[in-house]
Parts: sequence; structure tokens; C-alpha cells
Amino acid sequence: MDTTALFPPDMFQLDSAGRSLAKDVSLGHNVHLGQHVTIYPNVTIGQGSVVMDGAILGRAPLSTSTTNRRVESAYAELSIGTESIIGCHTVLYTGTQIGSHVLIADLASIREGCVLGDGVVIGRSVMVLYECQIGHFSRIQDQVHLVGNMVIEEHVFLGMGVVTTNDNDVYYSRFSPDAPKLQGPTIRKFAVIGANATILAGVEIGKGAMVAAGAVVTKDVPAWTVVAGTPARYIKDIPIQWRQRAERVERG
Repeated sequence: MDTTALFPPDMFQLDSAGRSLAKDVSLGHNVHLGQHVTIYPNVTIGQGSVVMDGAILGRAPLSTSTTNRRVESAYAELSIGTESIIGCHTVLYTGTQIGSHVLIADLASIREGCVLGDGVVIGRSVMVLYECQIGHFSRIQDQVHLVGNMVIEEHVFLGMGVVTTNDNDVYYSRFSPDAPKLQGPTIRKFAVIGANATILAGVEIGKGAMVAAGAVVTKDVPAWTVVAGTPARYIKDIPIQWRQRAERVERG
């Protein structure tokens, strides 16, 4: 790895508040930067946004020869929309797009290649791995782990401590450089995932479905149903009043 090219000695401009900004950072009108913020090259922050103390924006991914997944160590664009809030000591990697009015709480980490829609809420200490898509107005509560290559559609709710996976063949794939591309779950719009649930690789949670707290989801969940248990099993349909309320939101 050519560390000199990735981290040239003149990369940052420092100020009296301990902020380190690359020379090509683009800040919109009325952006607030807290103390000891670090912003790497090719970062754009929309007007009225707030970046709290200690946040690191635009970090390039790095890997060693011992990792199976290869990454590109370069500064792709990180864009943050208008009037968004980035919490203290949050780390946002390069190559990610974040919409407007997004709240990312303290200590969250969002890897490269992710897309977050408008109005998304990311709780404290949430881990969002590479190439994860999160639709408009979805809410991800504290300490959730979102695995790489997964899709979350609009108006989804994930309770505290939810864990997702993207590899059902880890016994084999950890030893093989030729393992197939890993695929995380897909969670359709309006779905609700209860606290501490676990969703296995490639599973689809249907539109408007509910997964009970602590459930382990090993297969697809049909739309507008409730599942619970280990492994998760069908319990009942979503009450019609709940479904109608969600559908009114969809119709606008």
C-alpha cells in the first residue's frame, strides 16, 4: 500500500478548534463543525447540517492480505444532504450518499458504498457495513448491526440490538478467496423488526411484516404477517387497522 499517496503530509488544513479539513472539502451555508472533526478529501456537506465533536468523515477503507474481501483504498465522494446531524465520534467512510434531514447519532459507523435516504434515523453505536441501502424515513435504533449488501426499504423500523448476517456458508467461505458474493437480508417497506432479533443471510422480510423481539429468522417472512420464536414461525396476520394506517402513508 502506498501510504504516502493516500495520506500525503499536506492533506489537511488545521484550525484553532483542532479541526482537520482536506483542501477540497465543500461546506454549504451555515454548516456547523464541532471540535476535533476530521474531514478527508472529496466530502460535500449540505447547508444547515451539524457535525458534532470528534466525527471523522470520508475515511478510506483499508485492508490487509489476511482479509477475504478486497477494498479500494481511495477517496470517492461522501455526500451529506441539507440539515442533517452527524453525532459525536461518528465515522463515515468514503463513497457513501446520505440524504437530507438525516440523524446519525453518536459513535455510529457507516462503511463505504452505502445509500441513506431522506429522513433516516441511525441510533447510537449502530454499525452499517458496506453497500447497504436504507430507504427514506427508516429508523434504526441503538446498537443495531447492518451487514454488507443488504437492502432496507422506506419506513422500516429496527429495534435495539437487531443483528443481520450475509453468509450462511461461513465455515467454507472464510477459507476461500473464490467464495460467492455475500448477500444480506432484504427488508421491505413498513416492516418492523423487534429488539435483539437475528435475520440470516438472504432472507426477505415482506412488506409490512413484523418480527417479534428475540426471533431468529431463517427463511422469508410473507408480507403483512407476524412471526416469532427460534426459528421464527408464523403467528398471525397484521391487524387490518395497522395495515390500513401504513397504506395511507404510502398513498400520501
